[in-house]
Amino acid sequence: MSEDGQPHLLVVRLSSIGDLVHTLPAVAALRRRFPDARIDWLVESRYRDILLENPDVDELIEVDTLGWRRKLLSPVTWAQIREAIATIRARRYDAVVDLQGTIKSAVCAFLARSDRRIGFTSSHLKERAASLLYKERVVPNGIGPHVIDRHLGLLTALDINSDERAFSIVVPMSMVKATERILEGWHLEAYVILNPGGSWETKRWSAEKYGELAAAIQEEFQLPSLVIWGPGEKSIAERIVDTSSGAAWLAPETSLREMIPYIERARLFVSGDTGPMHIASARGVPVVGIFGPTDPARNGPFGTRDEVVYHAEPCGPCYKLHCPGYGNVCMTKIELDEVLSAVRRQLAEI
Repeated sequence: MSEDGQPHLLVVRLSSIGDLVHTLPAVAALRRRFPDARIDWLVESRYRDILLENPDVDELIEVDTLGWRRKLLSPVTWAQIREAIATIRARRYDAVVDLQGTIKSAVCAFLARSDRRIGFTSSHLKERAASLLYKERVVPNGIGPHVIDRHLGLLTALDINSDERAFSIVVPMSMVKATERILEGWHLEAYVILNPGGSWETKRWSAEKYGELAAAIQEEFQLPSLVIWGPGEKSIAERIVDTSSGAAWLAPETSLREMIPYIERARLFVSGDTGPMHIASARGVPVVGIFGPTDPARNGPFGTRDEVVYHAEPCGPCYKLHCPGYGNVCMTKIELDEVLSAVRRQLAEI
């Protein structure tokens, strides 16, 4: 226990956006159990935005492992690495919880030098060798298949038993007002969001099919579609707009947090397995997920009404960033009518 009599806890979950969203309920459960504790979160700098001003977190400790690998011979890089290690060690954490389960995250947990380094047993890790660096290993017996439930289950090591899915995501009012002004200027009151991007090319459904979907939604429900996009995705979004027969609008360029007010105002969110999709689900926006290489039971949208279009056969889920010679069949075989049927069911209930 720390000198102030309250536990100091470190959560290790470095990336990515969707995975950080999935980790939020576990951090909220930590805060409920230890309301006066110091809770820090070790995160990659490029993903920090979704965690800014989180009321459950005292401090974000940022690292840039990708940047460090790219410039490993630079003295600046090694100075930054030494500073990050010194910061982690200086906190003297009573417990470190690794909610990522990779060798990289386990090394980060090890560097904290805590007497309690908590992670899953090797058979339940993405990289099994990571378990060698833990002092306490949890077997996820009885835990639901979704990664949110698995994260919550890891907290049993700290005598926390919770199934509450609470998501603390803070969006400044200035961003909300800016979104309102843009939508009012466009006279866009009700709309569906299409999110075609994805960090893996194997997660992306055809831009042309998204365009056809937008046209069908406009014709059947008189609802335009707003196409959101992130870094490197603008050309995909533009192709959807160009093939939508005038039914789709291109969203303005936004940061991740600036995107959230647009998501919150949508009647429906249609997307592959991406961070914004998980944000939509966390914010209670109905979701139709289009899944291929990842398992929706483990990584899918988690709202009570959310739907997924998914074909496990012949080779899924493979969790591969690039299709190994099958023509990305898991996504290409998903037809417009399948997604449109799910959209109809969702919009019929709103």
